[in-house]
Amino acid sequence: MSEPVTVALVGIGGYGANYLKPFLQEPHGLNARLVAVIDPFAASSPHLAALQSRQIPLFPDLAAFYAAHTAELVVISTPIALHCPQTCEALAHGSNVLCEKPVSATIQDALAMQAAATRAGRFAAIGYQWSFSEAVQKLKRDILAGDLGAPRQLRTMVSWPRSAGYYKRNNWAGAQQTANGTWVLDSPINNATAHYLHNMFFVLGDTLSTSARPRSLQGELYRANPITNFDAGAVRITTDKGVELLFLSAHPVSEVIGPVARYTFEKAVVTIDENSATPGVFVARFNDGTVRDYGSPGHDVLGKLRQCLDAVRSGAPVCCDVAAATSQTLVVNGLQDSTPITPFPAELIRRMGEPGDELTYVQDLHTILTKCYERGVLPSELGTLSWARAGRRIDLGQYNHFPGGKAP
Repeated sequence: MSEPVTVALVGIGGYGANYLKPFLQEPHGLNARLVAVIDPFAASSPHLAALQSRQIPLFPDLAAFYAAHTAELVVISTPIALHCPQTCEALAHGSNVLCEKPVSATIQDALAMQAAATRAGRFAAIGYQWSFSEAVQKLKRDILAGDLGAPRQLRTMVSWPRSAGYYKRNNWAGAQQTANGTWVLDSPINNATAHYLHNMFFVLGDTLSTSARPRSLQGELYRANPITNFDAGAVRITTDKGVELLFLSAHPVSEVIGPVARYTFEKAVVTIDENSATPGVFVARFNDGTVRDYGSPGHDVLGKLRQCLDAVRSGAPVCCDVAAATSQTLVVNGLQDSTPITPFPAELIRRMGEPGDELTYVQDLHTILTKCYERGVLPSELGTLSWARAGRRIDLGQYNHFPGGKAP
């Protein structure tokens, strides 16, 4: 067996704990060695005693870590605004990177991360775990082989309630910018449900590790919670090859629905539905009556870590790098440029739940989104919603800077 890959974890709170736990299990089966944790708040982690007992050093930031140490792979699970500077710093010190999704808040940051990886001769993977899953890779192989025929339209809907506690969990949840003015653009489309927007681009990529690119979009943004960004959004996208994508996502809803997706191809329709008889499984139903079950893309959340460790050893490309992840970022940026945020009418807003952690939701919003999904339209196109506002079309062909689309 080869020598264990050296790994440093940046951020062990929240989702970062999922990366830490296997390193604290004996044996963890990764053939990797945790050499450091970088987190200014590590002392408050419930895993502090375990880290100390294993003599794993703690550092407040990457500069302190790199002053006397290094790692072959740095795993970054920190707030969105830190993804770009931390990824670029790790790459500049010769480490490969696995950074959690989304790649960044803005396309200019994503481009900077991509350039940093090229300069360093290292990879920067983005942790969209569906992209690393065997289910999605099998589906993508069949798409690339032409088994499903040409893509016609892909649509996805996610209705996930989030209560007040979700927005209180940190100082950037639901924010457009941090306190110092750095873009974060936190929203359902750029955080909780970003996976499912990204996946539509990813399955249409020209290779197993690339994504289709958005050419233009038109969107609608709405808000019910007392935040600075939107908490419900809808967007229609045209890819660089003319395929239409529709994405609908909201938090101020009273029912959990999805992710629900329908990918229509010339020869088959691929679906996934958490609320179906086969929850969370990609299934292709062909025009000739045959069915292919691709399995669940979500059963192996650590697959992305294992594959990045293998890539460090072999030098092979990773399934989802910065370039593959930037289509989602382009859409998020263009969507925010497409339209101002429209507040939901006060008379439609309801609240339920425990005081201090109430769920703010919009009456029948989950039903409205379902109608949009079934008909393949945006809310303003239903023709029955006085509050719905269509945004302007945004050309993403030369979009390289947020806001505005062009670097100043």
